Amino acid sequence: MNFYVDKIKNNGLKVTPRRKAIINIFNHCRVHLTPEDIFTRLKEEFSHCGLPSVYRNLEILAECGILARIYRFDNKRYYGLCHSADGAHHHHIICIKCGTIAPLKGCNLFKRKKINGFKIIDHFIQVDGICKNCQE
Repeated sequence: MNFYVDKIKNNGLKVTPRRKAIINIFNHCRVHLTPEDIFTRLKEEFSHCGLPSVYRNLEILAECGILARIYRFDNKRYYGLCHSADGAHHHHIICIKCGTIAPLKGCNLFKRKKINGFKIIDHFIQVDGICKNCQE
């Protein structure tokens, strides 16, 4: 938990009980969850908890590099705990069966200024697959 608390502080943000609770939820479940899933779990601990606050905190934790945004074909937003320790730019591979998330290293897109005449502003790459445990 200290690693994540340090990441929050290093981004100039407060370490709140809700942010710590959100991180704990992801630490215990180890799969990706929707904001609604987090909201349901947080209501058990916090009597005054609104869905907009959950969305805001999830986005803050994603911006800090603690959570990864996960995109599925059902058009829902998902988040998962990012296990990259160094904080360097990276992408993720997600198991489509169990929801396990692993970092992918080695993105070279930020080194390029343009591609086919387009100025690069931002990018997102997600790889879907089946993890070793689910293949067995």
